[in-house]
Amino acid sequence: MDLSTLKGSIDLVAVVEGAGTELKRFGRLHKGLCPLHSDTEPSFVVYPDQHFRCFGCQEHGDVFDFIQKLHGCDFKQALGILGIKQGKLTTEKREEIKRLQHRRELVKAFRKWEIDAADEAAMLCRCCRKVLGEIKTTAHMDKYGNRYHDLETYAYHLDVLVGDDDQAKIGLYDAGYYG
Repeated sequence: MDLSTLKGSIDLVAVVEGAGTELKRFGRLHKGLCPLHSDTEPSFVVYPDQHFRCFGCQEHGDVFDFIQKLHGCDFKQALGILGIKQGKLTTEKREEIKRLQHRRELVKAFRKWEIDAADEAAMLCRCCRKVLGEIKTTAHMDKYGNRYHDLETYAYHLDVLVGDDDQAKIGLYDAGYYG
């Protein structure tokens, strides 16, 4: 296996996340705090063609460069850290990379659900407000008054979905409220 084929078989995002750096997807890019220097704003970018660039410390390169810079080692040691022996990925490292890729896909699917659910909850809030705004008579109040309670529920769900409490979001997901 030549070096470019080997490099192409390693998921740089999984390696960076495996080193403890949280990356968030922005379109086709992944961004996060740079693990190579003290970063306070996300300046580290992983591109779809499996190279990285930090706009803070100006480091850049491929997966091997990343490992060398992160661990301060040479190319041969970087291969060992990646679990590559004589040009091949070890079974353990390949499984770890697959596990990290699977985890990233699960997180991606959950974040998509989160966005879709927040859109749905916001739409339901707007609908409830519209119905409540059109109540003019006691008969309408008797018929549509329960929308006050629905509005409270949807507004609460929306607060959870746009907040930072992932456990509460998982609770909504598990309860099957949206999607």
